[in-house]
Amino acid sequence: MNDAFILNRLPLDASPIRIGDNTLELLTVKNIEPLLLELEEKDKTALASFPYWIKIWESDIILAAYLAEQNLDKNRTVLELGAGMGVVGLFLAASGHPVTLTDYNPDALALLEKNAERNGLTSVTVRQLDWNHFESPGTFDIVCGAELVYRQADIQPAMNAVRKSIKPEGTVYLAHDIKRLSMIDFLAEAGRYFEIAHTGKSMTMGDEKKQVVIHIMTPKKPA
Repeated sequence: MNDAFILNRLPLDASPIRIGDNTLELLTVKNIEPLLLELEEKDKTALASFPYWIKIWESDIILAAYLAEQNLDKNRTVLELGAGMGVVGLFLAASGHPVTLTDYNPDALALLEKNAERNGLTSVTVRQLDWNHFESPGTFDIVCGAELVYRQADIQPAMNAVRKSIKPEGTVYLAHDIKRLSMIDFLAEAGRYFEIAHTGKSMTMGDEKKQVVIHIMTPKKPA
């Protein structure tokens, strides 16, 4: 299966999402069940390669809402790592920030471009970024990411991307489901380079309450 053609085979649906003072109409994959069935029929272990970019996660919404409450300086540049649907970065762009959205998956990048164009977000740049062969898009005032680390193998590449992308006076904002155990090791490593504060948020989805942790990280000053 070639992931580069997912968007050509799955219908999209437009849904309005309001966060803070902004409402965006985002295209999402209308029904991911056919894709899940295809992955499972191909290989019982193929779900390990599930395209996480294909849906909006609770941590996306919660981090975007948290940042909307911070009244950030609109001149501050933003990089979203592992953007997926790009909810955080798109809403920051809607608030006036210059935003660079990055992901590795070609379909994710195509959908990011569609959604930026659909909502008239001219301050958005979309770039492919491979953490394992990292070529820095520059340094930014704000680096953000939601559900950034799923696997232990992602920890060092993600840490490298964060460290090389944040300005010395910048701030990193990361959000994840409280059950995401891989973040424990990531934060242990991050503590070598960053001062870290934490805040917990929750979101109710139907009958289920999702708990999300937001980490606010600032680079440590040289000794």
